[in-house]
Amino acid sequence: MLTKYEQIKSIHDLAIKSHDANVLKEIQSLLHSWNYKCRKDDGELLWTNTSLPTQIGETIVIGLRYRKKDNSLTEDIFELNSKNPNEVTAYYKGKYQKHCPEYKNTHKERNVKPHSFISINSCSVYLNK
Repeated sequence: MLTKYEQIKSIHDLAIKSHDANVLKEIQSLLHSWNYKCRKDDGELLWTNTSLPTQIGETIVIGLRYRKKDNSLTEDIFELNSKNPNEVTAYYKGKYQKHCPEYKNTHKERNVKPHSFISINSCSVYLNK
């Protein structure tokens, strides 16, 4: 059986290799099955992202980016790493940027394009129809 880290990493790798960010849609149901609740009351989920931080080895980050009711954007971050492959660490309210400075100012980033993309270290699927 694959660890949580391996499951997310394999989804990320498949998105990169297939150039199809739609495979990231599976992540929300995985998080739910691991008892991580995605917000419903105060926002609409617009993007699911995965990325590989360059400053932390063997780590993958999941970002769930929402548009809140006040129309501002926010992102909930979940980090997984190969050293503790079944542990998921959740970061809310911009706390991840303190843990990993390369994510500074991404929590409420407003210059986000309404489309899916794939790059060398990141994938993003736009969920808003």
